[in-house]
Amino acid sequence: MPIHSICSEPYPAAWRWPQLQKRGIGALRSASFIEWRYYAVLAEAFHGIVGLALVNPEGRFRALAESGLLLIVAGVMDRPHLPDAAMAGKSPPLWTPPPAELCWMHRFPTGACTFDNPVPGALAVGDAECRIALTHRNPACARIEIEAAAGLRLRLSHAGLAGIALTPVTDRRLGGALDPLRSDWTVDCPSPIAATDGTLELDPSLLAALPPAPGRTPSYATPALRERIAAGARRWAWQQGSGYYEHSYGIRPLPLHGWDFLFAPDALQGQAVVLQTYRGSRKLHYLDVCWQENGVPRKHRFGADRLHREWTASAPDPMLGVRRPLLRQIRAECDGFRLELENRVLHRLPLLRQQSLAVRHFFISEEIGVVDWTLTDRHGAVLATATGQPSGGELAHFRHRVHRRSPYG
Repeated sequence: MPIHSICSEPYPAAWRWPQLQKRGIGALRSASFIEWRYYAVLAEAFHGIVGLALVNPEGRFRALAESGLLLIVAGVMDRPHLPDAAMAGKSPPLWTPPPAELCWMHRFPTGACTFDNPVPGALAVGDAECRIALTHRNPACARIEIEAAAGLRLRLSHAGLAGIALTPVTDRRLGGALDPLRSDWTVDCPSPIAATDGTLELDPSLLAALPPAPGRTPSYATPALRERIAAGARRWAWQQGSGYYEHSYGIRPLPLHGWDFLFAPDALQGQAVVLQTYRGSRKLHYLDVCWQENGVPRKHRFGADRLHREWTASAPDPMLGVRRPLLRQIRAECDGFRLELENRVLHRLPLLRQQSLAVRHFFISEEIGVVDWTLTDRHGAVLATATGQPSGGELAHFRHRVHRRSPYG
């Protein structure tokens, strides 16, 4: 276990949708509802996410919008060596050759899901193709089991560190004063730093229906992953990997939504940086830093007025159909604290769906990179620092063009 204690706070981790469903929120607001649980693992064996996205849960306007609970397992197995951000300056926009990479998605109807039973935050759902069992001991500690008939099995234990849960933030005016939907969004991050243990098992049968690159279908498996499995690899395991967990939800039509966020947890040192930015929101634009001071967890938040973020390098991405950042530089200062950060994005996994109009022109780019950062006090004394810290994050927003061609050929 890491040198820092695990969160044991008993406050609830309940799903938001069942509470809203009891009150009734109207067809348009229901169709625009999204609830997102995001469990990230930043280990060498597996650097990726398990994502649960509940969208349009009542199935409104099905001709335009998908409905149900979308399960996403996406990541890189046997992650390539990560340099520090300064040494990564000459890296190409994507790792070449492509690494052993998997993106696998499955959608369940909302009616098949059992929420918050037997404890808040729990989820149980299954069909002929896949089943999930999620339990939360508290908001920061979870266990996930996934079994897919095609040949995927995942076990994940996520244990958030004590004393560093971040204060939730809600913007109730996300769409402005004239927004008829009264759009809102909440970001709740009870576990910016976690210790994760887990296993991911993949059978050759899983690959039969998957293309070798992202594009027309949501799921894919790269040639490097196929080569590893053909050579006998079946199981990837990690212990005490660094992790991150976030629970976000609200009412916002997906084509109008968008975000750019970054996280770099270090479970061994008990420190992390987390950047949150959402399109159209000053309230949801902030950076949290967590560190240890004489064995006591500390944290500080830099708001939008105290935070300067710049994409100092970017590149067109033929698959996403947008320009995406390759280098972020961030400076923040307030209340006697100063933080300087450089984030180099080394690779990305496209999370794309073509099934409906609402998602066809929206993309999510799951990012893998490294961060160098330093936190100092008003006298210039270093309070915490990291070099070459593995990072994750996402860039997501509307895209005008839907590109079909894979950058991998």
